[in-house]
Amino acid sequence: MKNTLKVFYVIIFLILLMLLSFFYNFFVAKKNYKDVNINVKKGTTFVQIYKDLKLRYGIIDRVYLKLNGGNVKLKVGTYKFNGKLSKYEIIRKIKKSETNGVRLTIPEGFTSKQVFARMEALELGSKEDIEKVLKEMDFPYPHPNNNFEGYFYPETYIFPENVKTKQVVETILNEFLKKFPPEKYPDKQKFYDNLKLASIVEAEVSDMADKPKVAGIFIKRLEIGMRLESDATLKYELGRQATRNELKSQNTVYNSYKVKGLPPTPIGNPPIETFRAVLNAEKTDNLFFFTHKGKTYYSKTHEEHLKKRRESGQLK
Repeated sequence: MKNTLKVFYVIIFLILLMLLSFFYNFFVAKKNYKDVNINVKKGTTFVQIYKDLKLRYGIIDRVYLKLNGGNVKLKVGTYKFNGKLSKYEIIRKIKKSETNGVRLTIPEGFTSKQVFARMEALELGSKEDIEKVLKEMDFPYPHPNNNFEGYFYPETYIFPENVKTKQVVETILNEFLKKFPPEKYPDKQKFYDNLKLASIVEAEVSDMADKPKVAGIFIKRLEIGMRLESDATLKYELGRQATRNELKSQNTVYNSYKVKGLPPTPIGNPPIETFRAVLNAEKTDNLFFFTHKGKTYYSKTHEEHLKKRRESGQLK
């Protein structure tokens, strides 16, 4: 009988310990946040939110959320966290849909395809909705076949809930026009060519110090009728890194290993700093470059180029 009572007391003690642990874990323990924004997209779960907020997601959390509707569809939007908050307060804020609007971030170099996918994930419009809006746009710069690649300016935009797709697209394109006022660039085709080149430079190198140098190499190649030979142009069309064989064989206007000149459109959305790097390109005797482990190497001849690739370990 005594042993049975001992077991009973141990069980009661463990249950009480678990309840206390649960109470402390959810209601007492707090984490300090300062202007932390969490973007909830279509399909985002509390597991991902815990990870973004650097919270431990354990068995108790899983059970609590399962019993309290944690599997319901979360409202898309941006949730801002400030001050000391417990898990309970965080969960309640998200479940009550206390959003601070919808935050759309377009990273530098993103393609329009990637922008469309991110907008769709944030429920700011489907690909079809976006393309329909673009067809109705009166835009001062070239956009052949309704292709607005290059004009989705890289920035973070915050929109109110239930914003219309048209307002989202207009906001992004107006940001581009603020950066590049049409009256400042009377030769629209020349501007478009520079934008194409800026998008290639953006895809090739990330260090600002390298961008004018790489732009200078590409401009020199264009001037002497030499192919650009940029992997990034074919990668844009394929949506992935091109193989060496594909660079040699793919007959497409976006394969700059086969076709001379610039591609028909930009291959991404560059920031104004990269565009300026093209306008202020550094022309030297170099005709070749490559990037390996974060460093960019320059060469005057193909032989020197191959030698540096071998010495750096980029070419085995």
